Amino acid sequence: MNRVSGVIKEIKKSGEIEHLIIDTKNELFSALILSGNESYKIGQSVYLLFKESEVMIATLESMVSARNSFISKIIEIEEGEILANVTFDFYGSKISSIITKDALREFTCRVGDEKRWFVKSNEISILLGKSDEI
Repeated sequence: MNRVSGVIKEIKKSGEIEHLIIDTKNELFSALILSGNESYKIGQSVYLLFKESEVMIATLESMVSARNSFISKIIEIEEGEILANVTFDFYGSKISSIITKDALREFTCRVGDEKRWFVKSNEISILLGKSDEI
């Protein structure tokens, strides 16, 4: 599970959906959350959680509709028979993406390369954190 710390900068609400904008070291993440028991506040420290299988990879020039699109350096690649785990350095946080081995070859991913990775806003979960933990 990927885990990135941040601070809530903006909250929009429409019916049962909350749209949170979270600052993660001056990069903004977007998260769509179904309203529940949690009460989010601007300035609140949180963790963003998202599965490795929800992180997609693209070329640096690619345009995507996902709000969470970042360029990072590949720091590790683990190849299996069918799948590959590509790990990025995102300001000191490790972000893992599980892709097919064919996609790894097609994108010519190598350790040290910069690639674009993204995750859809609705695939992010929020974990509340204490300010001294973030």
